[in-house]
Amino acid sequence: MDLAMPGIGGLEATKQVVALALGAKVLVLTSQTEEEFLLQVLEAGGSGFVRKTSADADLVNAIRTVARDEVFLYPSATRLLLRTYQQGREPHAEGPLEQLSEREREVLALTAEGYSSAEIGKKLFLSPKTVDTYRARMMQKLGLSHRAELVRLALDTGLLKAEHATGVPGGS
Repeated sequence: MDLAMPGIGGLEATKQVVALALGAKVLVLTSQTEEEFLLQVLEAGGSGFVRKTSADADLVNAIRTVARDEVFLYPSATRLLLRTYQQGREPHAEGPLEQLSEREREVLALTAEGYSSAEIGKKLFLSPKTVDTYRARMMQKLGLSHRAELVRLALDTGLLKAEHATGVPGGS
């Protein structure tokens, strides 16, 4: 399959061939780079990727590999897949609680339990105004606009257990 073929294009043609479920294998022969198209080819159901620039040396081997129900890839393509896999396993987006400082998490937990700013201040040895500042900073960081959203976040993240979410200090 040539990715640059006229009409529906090689990727769409590959998807359609694979969707027929006839057991056909699609080997892509292209001048396109792996960085641009390898993942798309594999997601479309392709079984291999051969560069036209090295087809004279690799095409027969690639056909035999795919015929054995294996995947033909160059070492550079394997490195690209490995790098993509490893990047996918690294945490990209941190959870909402990781955006907060330890003190902000304490204020969040006590807010979610229903304590007032004055009560939180007494527990944490802060002024009520400082508690309000922590709460405002948390809401800004998390893109929240209502105190109820803080309670929901505390529940959703496990910071506050459902049995404590009565809104009454002490959880009962």
